Amino acid sequence: MSRTRRKGKREAGALNTRKAYRSPARKDVLNGRLVRVRKAVRWFGNAARRTAVAFLPALATPDDRFAREWLERNEFALFMRMDPRDRLHGIQVARRLLELQPQAKGTVVRAALLHDVGKASQPYNPLYRVIVHLFSPPVPSEPRLSGLRGAFQVKQHHALYGGRMIDEAGGSAEVARIVANHHEPGACAAAALIARVDAET
Repeated sequence: MSRTRRKGKREAGALNTRKAYRSPARKDVLNGRLVRVRKAVRWFGNAARRTAVAFLPALATPDDRFAREWLERNEFALFMRMDPRDRLHGIQVARRLLELQPQAKGTVVRAALLHDVGKASQPYNPLYRVIVHLFSPPVPSEPRLSGLRGAFQVKQHHALYGGRMIDEAGGSAEVARIVANHHEPGACAAAALIARVDAET
């Protein structure tokens, strides 16, 4: 076989390989992998940042004025009962939600700010927070427990506790309902949106 024919075959093979890599199916696979990698990188970045803030509370500087602009007076009083680290996270979730949905209803933004208020029912313990994210055996929501078992309880049932706290403080019934359901499968669209933003923030 002449050198020219061999060269032509090599070029044809390279062209077919490039076409295969450009095929729609191949693009879908590559795009899917890229999305998964980006999500994993974002998750690890958020986990590292939140762990650092958990053990170094001076890093948490929540913009409480932002929360005051959105929340009703009794809701803001509840918000201020939260640890600064949880308030910072609530503000980050609310701001990210507004980036995704600038026309979001006020009740949805308020629920985003208060979505973790149920965690205020137990003092903030950074070591417990790390443990319950790694391992959390099922515990009932009642009776209320203390110590590490109480931390497991708060991790699993803080949405329920938060909804109840908002109701008891005379807050909006809709905000309470969204907060109470933001970890429930098949929740309303507002609660599902907060859960998604929460997981990404």
